[in-house]
Amino acid sequence: MIQIAALFILFFANISYANFNISPLSQSIDIKEKSASYTLENLTNRKAAYEVDVASRSLSESGEELRGATKDIRVFPSKIILEPQQKKRIKVIYLGKKNISKEKSFRVVFKQLDRNVSEDDQEGLNAKFNFHTAFYITPKNAEPELTATVSNGPKGTQLALQNRGNKHIILDDWKLKLSSENGSIFYDKPLPDINMLAETQVFLPLQSIGKQYQQAEVILN
Repeated sequence: MIQIAALFILFFANISYANFNISPLSQSIDIKEKSASYTLENLTNRKAAYEVDVASRSLSESGEELRGATKDIRVFPSKIILEPQQKKRIKVIYLGKKNISKEKSFRVVFKQLDRNVSEDDQEGLNAKFNFHTAFYITPKNAEPELTATVSNGPKGTQLALQNRGNKHIILDDWKLKLSSENGSIFYDKPLPDINMLAETQVFLPLQSIGKQYQQAEVILN
């Protein structure tokens, strides 16, 4: 199991220097669809090599993304060489169980290798740039169910966010309302973007908040 140290990853890429494009960066398919595709595009004027890896993903209570090996999805082709400005469709096939009650979350990682390559140079290439895309297998009628509570303990005041639903929900540019018997306030510190996967819980430290606030409400924009 691999731990990704960056907190609350939505998707990320070394796009500052990457000379290729992937679309879409996130997609979800119904269990009946069985497959989906990405478009890989070489934006350079040179022949370029790529490799595609897959991993399952979950979320720890500290907000770390955990990745593991998986046989539930397969990518074809997984090794690609593109001519300058060429595009290619990459197919992702779901091979896991059909009867699932909770959404399954994966990463499909596109790695750009040494760009100046020939057909005989595929082995021994080192990865330079990566796109880490989000891929979900979603059961029918799946919905997120987000709850928020405030706790006070040895680690100070924390916000416990829990997604009790069977589908992920992305908290992007959200607000936090804290309430007590004497009234309510909006938390004025920066809040991270969070991808709350199905049936996960994370704890966020709250700064400069008194113990009088017992209730919390997430306000989505």
